Order: sequence, then structure tokens, then C-alpha cells
Amino acid sequence: MTEKEFLADLTDLMDTEEKIVMETHLSDVEEWDSLSRVAFMALAVTKGCGKVTPMEVKEAQKVRDLYELLTRNA
Repeated sequence: MTEKEFLADLTDLMDTEEKIVMETHLSDVEEWDSLSRVAFMALAVTKGCGKVTPMEVKEAQKVRDLYELLTRNA
């Protein structure tokens, strides 16, 4: 998965029109909430990236951290 594909998926997942880049702080995105976290974990499974734990997602501070969770086993 490329960064561009990931950003498009994440933007769709959060249903936001805000410009999201790899260095965006998740705390700055209003739509990044508990439902988005669960949807992200489901995205990891559907993309074949393996299981991502709730703690790993909670500890992510930037969009790049989420991307690294998805690509760590690639």
C-alpha cells in the first residue's frame, strides 16, 4: 500500500473533507474518534495487514504512525 492509497483510505474511513497528510496529528482531526479507531482496525484486516491492537491505535499520534502499523509486516 502506497502512502497515497493509505491517505485516500483514511480520508474515506474518517469521512472527512479535511486535508490529511502523513504528518497530521490525529488529535487535530475532529473525525478521529472511537468509531474511526475501530474502523481503522477493520481496515488493517481487510487490507491483509494483520491484526492491529486497540492499544497500538490509541498510542498513534500522527497519521504516519497508523501507516507504519499497516505496513510493518509488508
